[in-house]
Amino acid sequence: MTLSEMIRKLCSYFIRKYRFPTGTIVYGDGKNLQIGKNVSFGGRVVLFGTAPIEIGDNTMIALNTVIHTSTHDYTDHPMWCKRIDRPVKIGSHVWIGACAIILPGVIVEDYSVIGSGSVVTANVPLGAIVAGNPAKIIRYREPASYAKEPKITEWSQSCIVSEGFLEKYSKI
Repeated sequence: MTLSEMIRKLCSYFIRKYRFPTGTIVYGDGKNLQIGKNVSFGGRVVLFGTAPIEIGDNTMIALNTVIHTSTHDYTDHPMWCKRIDRPVKIGSHVWIGACAIILPGVIVEDYSVIGSGSVVTANVPLGAIVAGNPAKIIRYREPASYAKEPKITEWSQSCIVSEGFLEKYSKI
């Protein structure tokens, strides 16, 4: 079997098992990947798994997100002479916005929200909403919003709400 056939077969397996849309890329052999139930991938998500990546149940990962588990030691010369692999752990019921980047060694705890375009360089506590580069805590979700029993248990039970334009202006 050629390398491209192996990659196609591996991608096909992950798409069937984890609802990966076309374009989601898994680097590594998949042994480092542990994905919970009912996880949603928005497309063109990159999972760079040279170290373990763990994703909890009911997590949503939006379009163009990168989860990366390796880095280099900038104090060495050349920097690429040593690769450093660190695991990434993402909890349950986490929402990761489009184009977010989660760097090696980060733990994102349950019920957290990662804003679109954020670069997560440090751990994210339970229920925190983070945004920016580097991502900073901007507020916490109300525990009452996630402590109760969920109304639905599967994606097929969800609905789409169409709304108009925002009524606020950008902050100066």
